[in-house]
Amino acid sequence: MSIRTEVKGAAYWITIDNPKRKNAISNKMWTELCEAMEEADGMDEILLTVFTGAGEFYSSGNDFSPAEAAKADQSDLDYEAGYSRFMRRLIRHTKVIIGLVNGPSIGIACTTLGLFDYVVCSDLAYFSTPFPSIGFCPEGTASVVFARIMGTSNASEMMLFGEPISAAKALNHGLVSHVYPTAEFHQKAISLVEKFAKLPKHSVLASKELCRGQKWRREMLSIHNEEYDLLRKLTMDENTIHLIMQKFSKSKM
Repeated sequence: MSIRTEVKGAAYWITIDNPKRKNAISNKMWTELCEAMEEADGMDEILLTVFTGAGEFYSSGNDFSPAEAAKADQSDLDYEAGYSRFMRRLIRHTKVIIGLVNGPSIGIACTTLGLFDYVVCSDLAYFSTPFPSIGFCPEGTASVVFARIMGTSNASEMMLFGEPISAAKALNHGLVSHVYPTAEFHQKAISLVEKFAKLPKHSVLASKELCRGQKWRREMLSIHNEEYDLLRKLTMDENTIHLIMQKFSKSKM
């Protein structure tokens, strides 16, 4: 399991590569994602930072296996979850962020899409935020951003009730810009990135900064901090611990 990176022209590709676990993101992989984001941001020749998944899933989100959970200590005030470190880098990222959602996108892998600049998906993708089933709250700034993208009622269906949406609904709700047939997705996605990578870098990045500059970043960081503070409290709640153990016990792995 790892995060694979590759530079192709003006595009920095980041691939979540843990197909045996539906591209669940481990603590080690969060660190690798942070390092990849920093590297892409520091490269003058890069215009686009591109995320996709290996295999059939985009990502099933955070790895909640017992081995990974044992590495976290939410009661330690100095502890910061890997996804939180990644969030700060995602919000501050200066390159154009593109999501190529090749399959199901769950939890933090889904909610962070609202921070991307451009997202397309395959017709077999679906988007799931199963927070109620594990006693969690929305994260990835989705508590605010999803309502702005798709409207309050549609966002509440996902955030409060944990209802997944299909690729078609994601397109209708404005979460993605295009839905491509799975058989064509890989080639369509590559062609799209190659097309955008040819645009004048200085102009596109200046436009991104105009749309998502320091005021936007301050707001998103504030939303993330509120979500993370609540999530830490919920993670230590006995009801949440019971739900997580029930759902992610070894017998169900």
